[in-house]
Amino acid sequence: MGDRVAVLKDGILQQADTPLRLYDEPVNLFVAGFIGSPAMNLMSAQLEEGRATIAGHTVPIDRAVAARASGAVTPGVRPEARRLVRAESGGLPVTVNVVEELGADAFIYGTCGVAGTPDRVVVRVDGRQGHQKGQTVHVTTDPARVHVFDTASGDRLVK
Repeated sequence: MGDRVAVLKDGILQQADTPLRLYDEPVNLFVAGFIGSPAMNLMSAQLEEGRATIAGHTVPIDRAVAARASGAVTPGVRPEARRLVRAESGGLPVTVNVVEELGADAFIYGTCGVAGTPDRVVVRVDGRQGHQKGQTVHVTTDPARVHVFDTASGDRLVK
């Protein structure tokens, strides 16, 4: 058993690192989408005045990262980095399609319906909250836990 993993795409090395660093610090969109189960939620956004917006919804991103970017960006959020908020707080609305109960945790698999969000949104929640199919929940993320990628190059933007 090794302690480092190499991620290749079409025979080209994308990143070689420890499994946890691949998960926490993917260098590009390919690695971000490849490592992790369920996969990272990747969204299409425009950077406007230092904020990433998706069809009028704001995705919080780190100010230092926002200062390095312009135009189209791809924010990425791991399922465990999402948190539920009240509807009036302005989080992204997610309609629950399936709840995968895992004991202490559960995964909500849903759809957002907001242009620029993935077809399937995954959120890890407390398994005892009792979410139901058809329910709408609202989610947001701490800016420090949002990965931001340059859409054109696919490279991760870092502080």
